[in-house]
Amino acid sequence: MPDLGERANVMGPQPIMRRTPVPSAMITAAERVLELLATCKPMELAALAMPQSESDVAEIAAAVHPGTYDHHEILATARVKDHHFVKARLRGPRADPFTVIFRLGEHDGRWMIWDAINLTGRRGALSR
Repeated sequence: MPDLGERANVMGPQPIMRRTPVPSAMITAAERVLELLATCKPMELAALAMPQSESDVAEIAAAVHPGTYDHHEILATARVKDHHFVKARLRGPRADPFTVIFRLGEHDGRWMIWDAINLTGRRGALSR
């Protein structure tokens, strides 16, 4: 396609920003959320939830049965502005994996859960 005399109007490769490192405090908070979820501590988990996500976090906490999962892993992280999405999986010897995605963001100096979705048993782009 001709550039019509103005090279600035030509569409081409866009610059890609350098990756921003994942804050270690966010990883620590995500690990804490997963630990509370795996050990079935719904009250402590609810204390980390923002008011708009309390019911979602309570549903996810209720879906995990005590003694079912013995370890967890973070599968992926993504950042949108100042919030971080964490996709994680709980595993246990006698149970199917439990997959969850949650959004962490800082609020008053603490990392809080802004959104949470249980992906276990769902089919879609997020549940892979």
